Formats: sequence, structure tokens, C-alpha cells
Amino acid sequence: MTGPIPSAALLPGMVPDEVLPELWRQSLAVYYDTRPLDPEATAAPPAIRQYHLGQALFIDTQFDAQHFRRDAAWLARNSDTDHVTIQFFVSGRNRVVNDGHSFVQQPGNITMVNLGREVMAESTEADTLTLILPRELLQNGLPQLLDRSGALFEDNSASAQVFGNHMLSLRQTLGRAAADEADSIAQGTLALLDALTRHRDIGAAAAQSATLATICRHIDRSLKDPTLDAESLCREFRCSRATLYRLFQPLGGVREHIQRRRLMACFRAISAPAQAHRRIFDIALDYGFSSPSHFSSLFRTHFGMTPREARERGINRPALPALAESGTAETAVQAMWAWARGLAGS
Repeated sequence: MTGPIPSAALLPGMVPDEVLPELWRQSLAVYYDTRPLDPEATAAPPAIRQYHLGQALFIDTQFDAQHFRRDAAWLARNSDTDHVTIQFFVSGRNRVVNDGHSFVQQPGNITMVNLGREVMAESTEADTLTLILPRELLQNGLPQLLDRSGALFEDNSASAQVFGNHMLSLRQTLGRAAADEADSIAQGTLALLDALTRHRDIGAAAAQSATLATICRHIDRSLKDPTLDAESLCREFRCSRATLYRLFQPLGGVREHIQRRRLMACFRAISAPAQAHRRIFDIALDYGFSSPSHFSSLFRTHFGMTPREARERGINRPALPALAESGTAETAVQAMWAWARGLAGS
């Protein structure tokens, strides 16, 4: 039996109460810019505990009323945390706008937030449980959730209650689990999420999910291929256009999915310091965009900034936070940052 599952925590008593809120905000800074709704209000000190499950992160946190923001500038600085979150509010409420889609997080529902798109939210005091999943994991195993946001189930439905109870059980057991159990726990959680979000015949859904995942992987490998389109996919996978369109309907359509993936690839390349020497439009050409003005317009619409702004903000992205002397609290924050940024590579 190995040691415990890797974890990091910021808890009351580790540092003075007046220091803890800032450290808590730093621990989430790769995901959101956070600030209290009422800086003058007296509130209970926040707490956060994070577990690394290999393929996913599990975050157990309590906090007072907050603003959460992940705008275009934030996306540019944190493009390597293009993850999704599955959240269960044990208590409290959070009003969210994610890529223009408005919804409320509250007890009784399970929601998904897409960190590849802009997020604005305003919460009450809350107690929440969160799964952080890298986009690649969804692409390979849960393609039906790739571009979802908002409620995954009807509020207070049996599915929502089953998954909420599972999240509560993770809170209760992860602290006692061994590191060699982490992968099984993550796989079991993802299998449960997969089964509950299909909403149709399990055998047929599994086959469709597997096919969609295979096609999505092919698309990501072929983003620089100028012939990549619906017709080439039909030839490659020997399927009809009707079948292909039906598979990609949950993702907004096959053409739209290819364009989004190409734009995201451009975003990552443009904002990467290692490619700062390359002309922006040369990168766009790599991914099949032949008109500078059309590319710039699509990019601005999708990310809320110009390609040049994305480059400037990516180059100027801050390093890991330099914190005041805080002993193990500083170590915890650094670990949370590193886990978030390394998750896609696991």
C-alpha cells in the first residue's frame, strides 16, 4: 500500500485569519480572478483542500460571497488551464455567465463551467465540491460534454442526487485513500458521470461516444490539413453526412467544432512565448485561415481580443505567485498552481 493521495490545503489556523483570504484567492488564480463582494464585511476565513487524482483534481472549498472573473485577458494568461469544472454546491448560490449562457449553481443541481470560454459569476457564502477535468480527458472519454455549460441534470433529479452523493463521498473518503487508489477513483467517477449524462440506450450511446471521440482525436491531429472538412471525415470514417452531423450535433456542428479547435490551436501558438518570433498570420495560415481580416474577426469574436492582444498578454503572463512568508501555506498554493497547469499533460 502506498502513501495517501497527494493533497494540498489552506485551512484556518495555518496562517493569521487576515492573511488566509489572499492566499485562498492565490490558490484559485489560475482559474479565476476572485474578489469579495463586500471587502469590508466580516466573514469566516475561507478554506480549501485539493486532491490530485492523476487525471483530475478534486477541490473542497468554503468561502464568503465572491466575484469570479475569467475574461479574455485571463484566458490569454492562462490558456494552459483550458479545463472544465463539474461543481456541486453543498450550500450557497452562484449566478454564472459562461460564454453568454446564464445559469445558477445551487444545492440540488450539478453544473459544468467551460474554462475555455469567458466566465463571470457572483456567489453568496458557499460550500462547494469541484472536479477539474482537462479538455483532453473529455475529448477522449466524455465527448458529449466537450462544449457543455450549465446544468448537467434536471434540478433535484435522481441523476443529480446520485452524482451529488458521490461528490460528498469523495469529500469524506479521499483523505483516507491511498495514492495507488487514485486512478481507480478517478475512472469510477468519470464512468458514473458518463452513464448519467447519456440519457439514452447505454449500448448505443457508448458506441456513439467512442466514435465521436475517435473522430475528435483525428480532427485535433489534422488541424493543419487544408482538406479537413466534413467530406474528408466521411471518407476517412466511412460514414454518411447525416451520421456525421448527428454525432456532432451536441458540439454545435462539425464545421463549427473544427473552426473552434483551429482557433484554440492558434490562440495557444500565438500566446506562447516560444513562438513570439513568428508572424501572427503565418500561424493562422498553418491552421487553414487564408484571410487576415477574416481570421482577426473570428478570433476577436471567439476570444474577445485581437490576436496581437493575445500575444502581448500571453508573453506577459505572470509566473507562479510570489507570496509573503507563510510556511506550508505557500507550499500548498504553489502545488495547486502546478497541478492545475500540469493537469492536461497527465
